[in-house]
Amino acid sequence: MDLCTLSVKDFLKRVAEKSPTPGGGAVGCVVASLAASLGAMVANLTIGKRGYEDVSDHMESALEVCENEMTYLCDLVNKDVQAFDQVMTAYKLPKNTEEEKAARKVKIQQALKTAIEVPFDLARRAKNIIVNLERIAKWGNLNAISDIESAAHLLYAVYYVAKANVMINMKSLNDEKYSEWVKEEMGHIESQIKGSYERILDVIAKRNG
Repeated sequence: MDLCTLSVKDFLKRVAEKSPTPGGGAVGCVVASLAASLGAMVANLTIGKRGYEDVSDHMESALEVCENEMTYLCDLVNKDVQAFDQVMTAYKLPKNTEEEKAARKVKIQQALKTAIEVPFDLARRAKNIIVNLERIAKWGNLNAISDIESAAHLLYAVYYVAKANVMINMKSLNDEKYSEWVKEEMGHIESQIKGSYERILDVIAKRNG
């Protein structure tokens, strides 16, 4: 099932069901897409608006990024669920013989990497969006600027949703080199998101002056 085709009410019901999916990762993808949607809204409210003619190019570029991320994140919602299902399937593989045990171990490790890659990708998308929101915060329609602040708060939270899902799957991963690389990259992403977040709040505070 394509979770992005569900109504908001039906998606909430699916999350609340007695089932591990869709869980935090999928919800994080939806929240990130909502943040991108808020960015797109403010860009649209700026383009063609009197007094903002000089920043139309910036807004059109920012709008394109937001729309692309919204589409990408819809796909990532479903990939998150699929990744979890792969892990569960791998753990259910037979382990009656040494050969089966060895094959099961390989499949589990492969599935765990996929389950790490999806929230890792979510963290990258959150970074891409919040960096893009800096432009909208700086030049976007002042009457809607609180929506950019709202989007920034959401994306800041999304990073930690992504991090939680990366780390829980990392606990069972045997590839130490890969784990260290992911942790290092997540640290870089965290720094970039925090920087953009703080700059957005600062710009908005000054514009609201």
